[in-house]
Amino acid sequence: MSSSNTVNQIDPFDPSRFAANSTVVGDIGVTKEFVTCPVRKPNKKEFIRVHPELKLSAHILELDIERETYLVEPAVADILAGDVRSVSLHLTVSRQGATFLWPVPLPPLDGRDYPSHVSSRKAAQLALTKWVRVVWRKEQSAYDVLSAPGDLGTPVWPEVGMRDILMVAFGETFTIRDAGHPVVKRLLGQA
Repeated sequence: MSSSNTVNQIDPFDPSRFAANSTVVGDIGVTKEFVTCPVRKPNKKEFIRVHPELKLSAHILELDIERETYLVEPAVADILAGDVRSVSLHLTVSRQGATFLWPVPLPPLDGRDYPSHVSSRKAAQLALTKWVRVVWRKEQSAYDVLSAPGDLGTPVWPEVGMRDILMVAFGETFTIRDAGHPVVKRLLGQA
């Protein structure tokens, strides 16, 4: 085989023949559906933004062992006063596009606040206008709020309202509407 034939042949395994462009085939016209919305705190390694309008002051019940969070109607919250927390549920998105509800503790009525709750509220306020990371500092019993040094772009929000967010995040399974709910009965020692 002469050297001129080698130069003119196309290499069937040349990487450039297989390199994909940045567009995924078949994504034109595809819509991402809003089907999951965990209730959680931000991960310490993710930059987040908080939606400026989609939030709700509510009562939640967190079962640590089961790792479950319930949305509780106010009448039932009175029955479970020592077990529920009053929070502001903020629609939050990470830089990677993960959407979740962040339960930020509301200020207590008695005025006795915790540094961790105060720093959570400050972090949520800052995340309204800039990308931040929220990192727990055990020695301070509070969160550090770290702002992104550059422009990470505009957050992409799902096109849904608070009703749909609550339905996806909690559904009927994780919503407590009355004292007959199995979790309420268990906490009150009735089941």
